[in-house]
Amino acid sequence: MRSVTLGPVRLSILEGDLRAITFDGVEVLRRLSYPVRDPNWGTHPTETLEERLEEEAGRIRYLHRFRGREAGFTGVFRVEVTAEDGAARIRAEVSLEAEADLAVNRAGFTLLHPLRGVSGQALRVRHADGDEEATVWPALISPSQPVFDIAGLAHEVEGVSVEIAMQGEVFEMEDQRNWSDASFKTYCRPLRLPLPFTLGPTAPVGQMVEITLSGRAKGAAAQVAARRARLPVVEMAVEPGLTALPRHPDLPDLPRLIRLEAGVSDAVLAGLAGGRADALEIVLAEGDDPEVVLRGLAERLTVAGLRPERVMALPAPYLKSHQPEGPWPDGPRPIDLIAPLRAAFPGVAVGGGMLTNFTEFNRCRPDAGLVDYVTWGGTAIVHAADDLSVLETLEALPEIFASGRALAGGRPLHLGLFSIGMRSNPYAAACLPNPGRERLAMVQDDPRQGTGFDAAFAVGVLAGAAVEGVASLALAMADGPLGASGDLARVVAWAAARAGEPVEVETGPVETGPVETGPVVAIRSAKGRLIANLTVEARENPFGAGILAPASVVIEDGA
Repeated sequence: MRSVTLGPVRLSILEGDLRAITFDGVEVLRRLSYPVRDPNWGTHPTETLEERLEEEAGRIRYLHRFRGREAGFTGVFRVEVTAEDGAARIRAEVSLEAEADLAVNRAGFTLLHPLRGVSGQALRVRHADGDEEATVWPALISPSQPVFDIAGLAHEVEGVSVEIAMQGEVFEMEDQRNWSDASFKTYCRPLRLPLPFTLGPTAPVGQMVEITLSGRAKGAAAQVAARRARLPVVEMAVEPGLTALPRHPDLPDLPRLIRLEAGVSDAVLAGLAGGRADALEIVLAEGDDPEVVLRGLAERLTVAGLRPERVMALPAPYLKSHQPEGPWPDGPRPIDLIAPLRAAFPGVAVGGGMLTNFTEFNRCRPDAGLVDYVTWGGTAIVHAADDLSVLETLEALPEIFASGRALAGGRPLHLGLFSIGMRSNPYAAACLPNPGRERLAMVQDDPRQGTGFDAAFAVGVLAGAAVEGVASLALAMADGPLGASGDLARVVAWAAARAGEPVEVETGPVETGPVETGPVVAIRSAKGRLIANLTVEARENPFGAGILAPASVVIEDGA
């Protein structure tokens, strides 16, 4: 990653995209990219043909020529940055061509707007017909697109005026916090139009975005922020077929979050038996009669010696994502399983929610008055998989947890697995293959699992969950592609030994507070401390001596 500065503007260039664009020290745009996405929403990997950066007095120019590594398209991305009299302009153009027709779900500019100084603030939208609309950036996470038909945006971020004009396509916006991205996304093309569409010899893409920046920042001096909280219970996720072991070999006494298909064999149930009470996630096959199937499963669980302390169930079609307005699958809805669950598991806490991301939870919300708790899970690589993007998702998690609490009606948040890799794919037939173990979106086999990076990520998840009052969650699986090993297993063990205890979550240095995650986060208990560097750069340890390596953890036991 290379950073450049021109007057009050600073930006970074990473893999051909503009990242972390700031004006007078205030982040005004998180990313400007130009992905080409296939009909399964996978992002086509590209390779660079030419890259050139020119810096001169009052001007920066950047050129990136590229082509699809596996698909037959080429593209050119040009940027010119100018600054004068305390203001700046960023003009970006992209062109995409394909030698033969290529089916795509997206091709062109994507703008990621930061959360800080933006969520809940005023926004003016210029539509394609020239009309203007006054609205706000969502505070709680919007289940559907908050803004449609965009030709321009204007707003202020901590004293800095931001005006954005688009040409070449009609854009719309989605609240990416749904997928744990720490951003609002303005993208093309509108989802109401038919997908996929064609990029080809007679259908090239040519777009322009112009960003005008002015004003002065209102930010405060950097400081360390601290919040008192209570540590969640950390469970170990187990799923026959995805995990081979019934429990983690080094952490056999951890409570388990077991996911089962309702038709699972008695032999598999017998292999899971033993140990303490567990929480169950049950998936009913399409066409199952909930009353018959759940009652039969409950009887077989009793025979096997499995005693759930919590249980939730979901029809299999709801493992896939559906737009808020539908259409929804035929057959039983999630809410239709609550009464059969209570009948099959008397005296056991019954939950509602989803087994995938907050996106699906937000779009198909449980009736909080009918359940004892709510649940959903999370992955860090729905839209992007580079190290910086993965760590940025940690900024969104506290807002996700807060939005979930607002929907839970006072019910506790007993959440599922939060991992870097994708456990299942709600947006395509399956997780995408990754034979080369690259950093790719929507894959299960992520190369950072087991490297220590996953441990730093888990500390960030744990910090946000503690501050936002999450009752329990899983940070890893017993084994398999999302299994806990190395530092991640040590982080899980540290947290499990302190479940429910009061802690202090410290973040720093940040320029305003309080926030739940920052460049470095520390979770301090009476019996030790976790410290994690949540950036891609080495950082000075604000909570002790020494330098913290990028995306690393320090685990301290004892008083």
